[in-house]
Amino acid sequence: MNVEKIVGYQVLDSRGRPTVAAVLLLSDGTSHTARVPSGASVGKHEARELRDQGTPFAEKNYRGTSVFAACNNINNLIAPHVHGKYPDLLKTDYFLQTLDSTEDFRNIGANATLAVSLAIAKAQAHAEKISLARLFQPEGKLKMPMPMVNILSGGAHAKKTMDVQDVLVIAHGAHSFSEALAWISAIREVAIVNGAKLGAPTHLVADEGGLAIPFKRVEEACDFVVSCIESVGLQPGRDVSLAMDVASTQLYHEGSYLLPNAGAKYDAQSFRLFISDLVKNLPLVSIEDPFAEDDWNSWSEFMEDAPKQLQVVGDDLYTTNLKRLEKGIAESASNAILVKPNQNGLVTKTLEVLKAAQAKNFNTIVSARSGETEDSWLADLAVGWGAGQIKVGSTHGSERAAKWNRLLELEATENWEFVSPF
Repeated sequence: MNVEKIVGYQVLDSRGRPTVAAVLLLSDGTSHTARVPSGASVGKHEARELRDQGTPFAEKNYRGTSVFAACNNINNLIAPHVHGKYPDLLKTDYFLQTLDSTEDFRNIGANATLAVSLAIAKAQAHAEKISLARLFQPEGKLKMPMPMVNILSGGAHAKKTMDVQDVLVIAHGAHSFSEALAWISAIREVAIVNGAKLGAPTHLVADEGGLAIPFKRVEEACDFVVSCIESVGLQPGRDVSLAMDVASTQLYHEGSYLLPNAGAKYDAQSFRLFISDLVKNLPLVSIEDPFAEDDWNSWSEFMEDAPKQLQVVGDDLYTTNLKRLEKGIAESASNAILVKPNQNGLVTKTLEVLKAAQAKNFNTIVSARSGETEDSWLADLAVGWGAGQIKVGSTHGSERAAKWNRLLELEATENWEFVSPF
């Protein structure tokens, strides 16, 4: 079974911005399509997506955000190598690395490489008559991931209606993925009702489906979510706990952390104390990017005194980059990593980062982006890689539901186990 054709073309993500898709046609007549996501709060160390900014033509096409150059790279540079060959993920990813000598794929675009890498992975799974999840774990029980789900969103995802990017919940008291998702869905629906009682505009939804309810202080937003947990008869800290994505790089300016809604300004030391107080006073089990992407000293100092049970997650800190992860391990900067395939650009190299983190007893969370598509491949990767956790946004939005529904399908049809990392 060989590749007869591969075509790169432009599609839209959930924010209405262009992104890259690749469709691969096999000799058995089947087609396998992969569409790549795109982020809003993008770390400067991420692999580079290629867009068409800077030309008069581009400005007339989605205001310079079109991706025709990346698609052309698939059609003209990558397709001739893939044509006529068996869809082999390892070999294809190796070729894609040799095609672009830069570390971040700035020449051909990480959006082009990831689209091809994913399409090849899906085609190989088809050729071997297994699911994409089973391509990475052929035998044994699949590990269903614990969902981490947005309830409130602010920051770059919601025009800064609150200073932090997301307040999320983790249903660590649940006994299955489907039970955890049901609990969280109930909390999300109650948040609409409780928000309306406060006079909040609960019809406003952020990029990832969280409610864009404005809160001046982070503590107020967290207290609101705690009240929603209690409203559905669940106990905060026992059944369901909070998680927070601070996205501190967005708050960092010339050595200070600025919280505009709260009207507060902190130096590095006082901001560490602020974060420590949040952890101390709230039922928080996970905190993501509590400090800026290059403020390594704050990460390491915070970890010295952080509760051992607290999950401290690096996203912008690591950007799914093995060298940055190795630095974080050496400096004891965190104990968990957010893994985003489009930050890396290749399926196999993303998995390499995840496995390196797990080898050092890091918790690993496979994550979607703010600009998503209807594809569900992320769910299979999280399961097949044994990530343990997944973060795809809220329970609203078809591009989010596609991932949740695929996980529910795997739970219904596969041999699985559900083990909470908390």
